Amino acid sequence: MKTNSSRKTALIVVIIFIAFALGFYWLGKDNNTLSTQTDAEAQTTSLEAPLSAVQVEALAKLEKQMPVIGTIKKLSPEAYSSFEQIVRDYEPSNELLTRHIFDQIVGSVMQLVIERIPYASDKSVINFTSKVNDYLNVLLETDPSGKTCFYSLFPYLRDSAAIIPPAKSHAVLFKQLEATNDLLLSTESGIKQPMVSREEQAAILDGIQKKLVAKYGDQTLLLENLDKAKQQPAVTCRITMSFYDQILAIPDNQKKAAFLRALFSAAN
Repeated sequence: MKTNSSRKTALIVVIIFIAFALGFYWLGKDNNTLSTQTDAEAQTTSLEAPLSAVQVEALAKLEKQMPVIGTIKKLSPEAYSSFEQIVRDYEPSNELLTRHIFDQIVGSVMQLVIERIPYASDKSVINFTSKVNDYLNVLLETDPSGKTCFYSLFPYLRDSAAIIPPAKSHAVLFKQLEATNDLLLSTESGIKQPMVSREEQAAILDGIQKKLVAKYGDQTLLLENLDKAKQQPAVTCRITMSFYDQILAIPDNQKKAAFLRALFSAAN
């Protein structure tokens, strides 16, 4: 019986983690292109000429607004080159397009975050997790039905036109980007930071699972069946946020960060 419970706990945790990682950004389309681009335009982007003087200036302005771009330039030239493609469509006067581009940039750095989080400082890992969870709270407050939050967590479950990406507050977005930048900067030493052992991780997860069940009862099992979860989006989002609230409530910051590193690293 305990083995069954442990398996369920592990499954729920994996699902929540994947959702959390995806929820950090909202791409305009599921195929990773801007919603304002046609498929043909997306395919020909890489064949275009080098950036024009105006586009170079636009990229410089973006770097000034979002220092994380400069950090990416140092840590991953390959990821940075993708920003040069993104900036071809940048038009500061177009608010909707600008928001999509900001989302693209945040999405582009997520894989790098996952790869480098084993080297990130305790403070930056905790702050990063907190800011993303804050963002999910904002989505739920903005749309109490939970649909915006749910489809941000699970974008692959939505119909192509089922829901419009939220008009995100620049303040919320920039806080996320600032937390991401701090995390990446803290990895520059290349020194791996502590992670909890599998035994410690299992014990922590078991404790969190019990608290979630005590609070939500059988609703916790929604995360084992996303088709059912789709029918209760607000509850699903609250359970996901509660999972990370429990982690963030761990009093020992070193243990908390070591646990988060283990979770994030498992997704790499």
